[in-house]
Amino acid sequence: MRNVSVFKWLVLASLSAILVLTMLSLQARSEPQDQSPMRGKTTVSINAKGLAVGKTDEDREKMDLDLSLTLKLGERRENYIPIEAAEGSVAIGGTTYNVAEARGVVLCKRNIIVLKLGCDDGSASMVLHIRIHYFWMGGGHYALRGSGVSSFENGRMIILFRGTARLS
Repeated sequence: MRNVSVFKWLVLASLSAILVLTMLSLQARSEPQDQSPMRGKTTVSINAKGLAVGKTDEDREKMDLDLSLTLKLGERRENYIPIEAAEGSVAIGGTTYNVAEARGVVLCKRNIIVLKLGCDDGSASMVLHIRIHYFWMGGGHYALRGSGVSSFENGRMIILFRGTARLS
């Protein structure tokens, strides 16, 4: 008889704990949360290294990529932040291209930057898709991963890179 009452107490305690935990998780989901690291920031500094792959006559050519950009953000709109200006450089295979013009947008809910860069005297242009990951590396640093396509006078290249973004 005593084992039955202990069993009933354990079942009741377990059901109560499950009910409380379920209610807490439902309440946490219903509250609006804006966890975007971009919120309230005006500058994004990007440093990344990667690979640029281009097609030559019969082969594929792989070159090192070094990306250093500073993006000035505009005022936040409902779901996005426009990029007002960008400066920096992109080095592909030992050739450095300075950013002359930039257009782009930050999609806040996904922490994605879509960016079109015009370099130097129009000899190169790039379209980049940059994803800023949530995990924090300390001091306003976030990890990023990106890809893109660059167009040159002699062809196109696929760009893949990883690096860090500093938000300030």
